[in-house]
Amino acid sequence: MRPCKIWPKQCDATKTIEAEFGMDQALDYLIGEKFINFLDAAETDAEFREEIPAFVAQIKEIFDRWRLAEYLETARQTELINPEDYDDPEDAEMERQLELRKSAAELLLVERAKEWLLEDDAT
Repeated sequence: MRPCKIWPKQCDATKTIEAEFGMDQALDYLIGEKFINFLDAAETDAEFREEIPAFVAQIKEIFDRWRLAEYLETARQTELINPEDYDDPEDAEMERQLELRKSAAELLLVERAKEWLLEDDAT
């Protein structure tokens, strides 16, 4: 099975996760992990891009729009590094720059997720 076809099983698993561990864990699993990673893969894989609308439709059946909006306000936010955790200031600066790049990439993916999941269905 192509990885781009796994999303229906992930959506089914989300219902079990919600029942066993709660809504926050279900959102983290499906949106914070699976969907955002799916969007990342879709940047370079046409098969993933083709599956996005169907995946989005299923997500919208599982979660209320307000829950998605609330979750996406803080999804994948990272904490700043503490320079005091490093012996060498140059190492701390290199790590800070890496984290900034990673955070910027994560922010772009979350914004793309917002566009897909929070767009008005009427348009």
